[in-house]
Amino acid sequence: MSKITLLQSYDSPILLESDSEGIIYRISDKFVAKVGIPTYGTASFSSKYEKRMFYEIKIARLLYSLGISVPEPIMCDYVRVDDDVRMAYIMEFIDGKAYDDETISDKDLTLAKKLVDKEMKLSSKLGFTILQEAPQWIFTKDKKIKLIDFTEWKYKGL
Repeated sequence: MSKITLLQSYDSPILLESDSEGIIYRISDKFVAKVGIPTYGTASFSSKYEKRMFYEIKIARLLYSLGISVPEPIMCDYVRVDDDVRMAYIMEFIDGKAYDDETISDKDLTLAKKLVDKEMKLSSKLGFTILQEAPQWIFTKDKKIKLIDFTEWKYKGL
């Protein structure tokens, strides 16, 4: 377990985001890694997300293969973050503003919501459903949308 992915080139990954489920680190110029938030049990270190990341990458791969605008899912592998080696979901780095970024302009927010609605209609038509209130997304600098965070998504037959 001492080996980390060859995709990690940053000695000190950059913390980008932390939410209720995972922590996103930029591990190279091209990739980010999502690791679970640490929880400590009586027996050993564990993370609820570590059990769900394999489901998330499966959904992301399906979405990506069907032409839904998502960051390219790469793999689940080990990364070194915060002086520890952790299993992570590794995906393409997307430069932009997230759904919860308060600095996004009203004009860009309107466009982003329109693009999200288009992607959600297409994904629904393809058999995907989402169990959370609203999809999460990143609005890119070239005015495109990338949907993110898929642990609360379902696909027919899975």
